[in-house]
Amino acid sequence: MNSNLGFFAVLNWALFVLHFCKKQGLVPYLEFTTKNYSDPVLGRDWFKYYFSNRAMSAAGFAAEYRPWLVTKVRRIRDLRMPGWCFHDLSLEQAGEIFREYIEFNPVISAEVEAFVAEHFAGKYVLGVHFRGTDKVVEAPQVAWAYCEQTIRNFLADHPSVDVLFVASDESRFIQYMLEKFPDIAVVSHQDHFRSDGIKAIHSLDGGGDNYSKGFDALVNSLLLSKCDALIRSSSFLSAWASIFNPKVPVVLLNKPLEDALWFPEVEIMKRSLDHYLPDFTE
Repeated sequence: MNSNLGFFAVLNWALFVLHFCKKQGLVPYLEFTTKNYSDPVLGRDWFKYYFSNRAMSAAGFAAEYRPWLVTKVRRIRDLRMPGWCFHDLSLEQAGEIFREYIEFNPVISAEVEAFVAEHFAGKYVLGVHFRGTDKVVEAPQVAWAYCEQTIRNFLADHPSVDVLFVASDESRFIQYMLEKFPDIAVVSHQDHFRSDGIKAIHSLDGGGDNYSKGFDALVNSLLLSKCDALIRSSSFLSAWASIFNPKVPVVLLNKPLEDALWFPEVEIMKRSLDHYLPDFTE
């Protein structure tokens, strides 16, 4: 698998494999071995860093069991399912399949629960996800001012919002939100890595700590899924928040380019609170 793929791009492939296995009555065995997330201390298979395989345990296999004979899927097209980018999945079905086969490791769940208890409990939380850096190759770039105005419009229509939860791969965007919204609580997860340039987080050298890159991505997506509403730019990370919780209303700041209209974004676009303006990139 391509080591240039981000965390949730890989998870998207895994979802299609799970969907295929469910249709065929097969037991899925998953290994994620791309070098951009593998940690030499924790082992080559980074799936195990963050997840456990419910399907394997339900079939009676031990956690460390590795089948000696498996059908390997190196490309999604190998599954020979029609419409591989979209499949016949709804967001709800995708979430159900994921929960049926995959379980979060306790450290992930504990991190999310602790953050929610401290910052979200009893409050109306508006999630904001801005994906910058190299995403311009798949979707039009969104101006920060446009994102800011979209948030202000939402706040004007929803005065009950207590907290802005902001997630971004760009450290300067977090600071921008803090400066622009001094009259409302603005919180963000204390990520291990953020970019100050155009290079994507998943392609950065983790300095020997590739685990933390994946940890930050997964935790942020789960936190976005815990928000009461979500304003977001095109990104697999925040799109997966709608798989984890399809009930969260979504305002899209942009949409992918025609050759990057992949699941789950195509499903989210069908039900989003469309908020496109003609000058969103200006």
